[in-house]
Amino acid sequence: MRTVAVIGLVIGFAAQAAAAPPSFPTAVANDAPALYDRFGETVGPLVNQGSLGAAAAFTGNPTLTAAIPGLFDTGVGNDGAVLPGGSVDPHYALIASADPAYPGPNAIVASLIPAGFWYANNTLSKWIAPTADENYPALGTPHPAGAYTYRLSFDLTGFDPQSAAISGSWGADNGGSIQLNGLATGLPSPSYSPLRAFALSAGFVAGINTLDFIVNNASAGGANPTGLRVEGLVGTAPVVGVLPAAPQGTLALSAPWPNPATGLSRIAFSLSHPGRARLWIRDVAGRLVRTLADRNFAAGRADVAWDGATDGGGRVPAGVYFVELQTAEGSASRRIVWLR
Repeated sequence: MRTVAVIGLVIGFAAQAAAAPPSFPTAVANDAPALYDRFGETVGPLVNQGSLGAAAAFTGNPTLTAAIPGLFDTGVGNDGAVLPGGSVDPHYALIASADPAYPGPNAIVASLIPAGFWYANNTLSKWIAPTADENYPALGTPHPAGAYTYRLSFDLTGFDPQSAAISGSWGADNGGSIQLNGLATGLPSPSYSPLRAFALSAGFVAGINTLDFIVNNASAGGANPTGLRVEGLVGTAPVVGVLPAAPQGTLALSAPWPNPATGLSRIAFSLSHPGRARLWIRDVAGRLVRTLADRNFAAGRADVAWDGATDGGGRVPAGVYFVELQTAEGSASRRIVWLR
């Protein structure tokens, strides 16, 4: 007999460019309203129908469609990098559990999963569950069948919920469905391998939104793993208000745009003083992939592009890379996912 477990994610919006990429000038006026990326960093001045003062910094329609920030995959940290097994997922909270031995509120990044059964953990996302040990067929945690609910909250204030859309891929043991703001979406059930794509373009509301992944964990003797996997979770919505500008005059490296990327990604950074800046791409092993810049820059904002090429002229394989900025003021790094 199968019972229903609910795994939830709460969604809201802040902004990142998602339609035509912004064309950043070398410096941006301190009073320009700001456009925020999915990690809450500014990537340029914000232009919309009610604020055209910074229009020279953008091309295309001034009505801005922006990416949803904070739509994190399961098992990653605030920078989007995967966490070690046994870590507490900082974005999904276990708010209800059918297993009295693991009542939450922590959702745990699984370190032992049913190898050959579940979609393998990778450099983009990992399974989360009530505990780190979800092994099978070797004895893992014998979870009872029942409801397991995980949730993350965001706010749609300042964005148009009627035109919002999200998409991604998900997996569950043993299957399930998705609800948006408590309403069934009619999306088909996934399995635990491969992940199943999903998309939602209606049912969003102003303010706080909730996205619930309903996982059906069947009863079984011995090891009875259960878990949720979400990967490639992204979304967009039109901006209907002007976001406040971020503080100026400090070293800052914005998240690459777009991210994930397939053909060209823009990387913006700002310096409080003129000086030399070095911008590199490294792989997850720390090896140098590409030197994007190694020269003097004026104070203010600068924009550099990466097309996925290596210093040797080849193309990088799909995977996770890191943008590193080094200046006399300090250093910073950002994660970028390259798709092929």
